[in-house]
Amino acid sequence: MAWSNVSLSSVLEMVVILFQVCGVVSLCMTRLISVARWAERGRVIFVIAMVGLGIAGGLCGREDSEFALFAGGTMTALLIGMTIGNTSSEHTRTTVLHVGAEIPAIA
Repeated sequence: MAWSNVSLSSVLEMVVILFQVCGVVSLCMTRLISVARWAERGRVIFVIAMVGLGIAGGLCGREDSEFALFAGGTMTALLIGMTIGNTSSEHTRTTVLHVGAEIPAIA
């Protein structure tokens, strides 16, 4: 069986690209889809993408790859995109309690 000639830095760069795409998709899911279950899934994927970008970017830095800078820049842009503007529909939806008017009893 022949060994692959793919270097570790190439694999790490592909992992950074994968987490960048996951981060952008999760940002779109959280911000653009108003259904609460999809927004919640977007938040979970966002956290996974941020942690993955941090780890993959750190490992790329150890390999002297420029993708460490791309990972850091993507993390910054994603954090700004997640924190700026209005929140998702789950937080903006208010619960209105309708209380029926009581009719006073005439004695």
